[in-house]
Amino acid sequence: MAFYADENLSKRIHSLRFILIVFVVFIHNTVIDVGINFADGTQTFAVPLYVSKIKEFIGTFTCTAVPLYFLISSVFLYSREINYKDTIKKKCGTIVLPYFLWTVLEIIFLAAAQNISFTKPYFANLIIKDFSLWDWLGAFTGKSGMFAGEGTPLNFPLWFLRDLFILNIFFPVIKKIIDAFPAGAFIVFFMVWIGGITIYIVSPGALFFFAAGYYIVKYNIDYKHLDNIKIYDMGIMYGVSILMRLFFEDKIPIIGCLNILIGILFLIRCSGCFIKNQKAYQILSELEKQQFFIYAAHGVFLAVLVKGSSKIMPMNGGWLLVHYFGICIVCILLLTGIGMIFKKILPKTFSVLTGGR
Repeated sequence: MAFYADENLSKRIHSLRFILIVFVVFIHNTVIDVGINFADGTQTFAVPLYVSKIKEFIGTFTCTAVPLYFLISSVFLYSREINYKDTIKKKCGTIVLPYFLWTVLEIIFLAAAQNISFTKPYFANLIIKDFSLWDWLGAFTGKSGMFAGEGTPLNFPLWFLRDLFILNIFFPVIKKIIDAFPAGAFIVFFMVWIGGITIYIVSPGALFFFAAGYYIVKYNIDYKHLDNIKIYDMGIMYGVSILMRLFFEDKIPIIGCLNILIGILFLIRCSGCFIKNQKAYQILSELEKQQFFIYAAHGVFLAVLVKGSSKIMPMNGGWLLVHYFGICIVCILLLTGIGMIFKKILPKTFSVLTGGR
């Protein structure tokens, strides 16, 4: 099992993390799907069919990001010598502390924005001062009050950290279940995922891919076998899965799950190419240092950029596509730059906010 912690794997993961966070930013720009929330309600737009189809096409790539994050976290956890107490103590610093701090920062930002006349119309759809006790609990957990419906905390991208920490708490239980019933457990986890069966404490996809990480370690499945497959051949396979998803997912939902699985394999195969190109790897590994900062901060940055730009640029026809791509790119560039400056000026604070990463 030791090969999972080797330098090659670490470099491959470093090469992927920034790409995955770019995918996450695109996932969370929902202006085409659901519109924009303002104080006086949600503004929606007449979206041309070709715009929605392009957004849907992009979604067939970006959907791999979060599952792969859970898979990577699980593989690294189970491939090491595990001491439960030490693991949870470490996760409190790398997951719980930044989760709490970034939620507090979002509360402070919204409270300030709601008390400034210029910004209030943009951010007064959730009034902080009117929160009940259950709303406050839901703001941090996503499980009660006005947040119970969506199931995400106030800083909504942080649901990943919440689910990851819960899975880390139960990692010995998951391991024992799989060891006792390997085939049956896999079938159950897989069916829960493809069926979208509600699990109150974690998302079904999070559970499946976290469990899948242990299967990889348990059965010593070597990721290097993927390097024996020509990337061209894998690209064709991935392209077919994308087309199948675009045209047939409504009738055969499992196609979407297969697209994610093939997409993950394709990205892992691509990572082998990234690390062979010294310049490409150097750039990606440097950008990777900002991926957690971008992850934690991009929710509120997207909101600011989306709401502000919608007031100064057309929001119809092809402009919606320009808005979709432009806002995501600007958000990523701004946060990357801010993160680099922040890390240089206040390295200790940056380290705390990013869980020591």
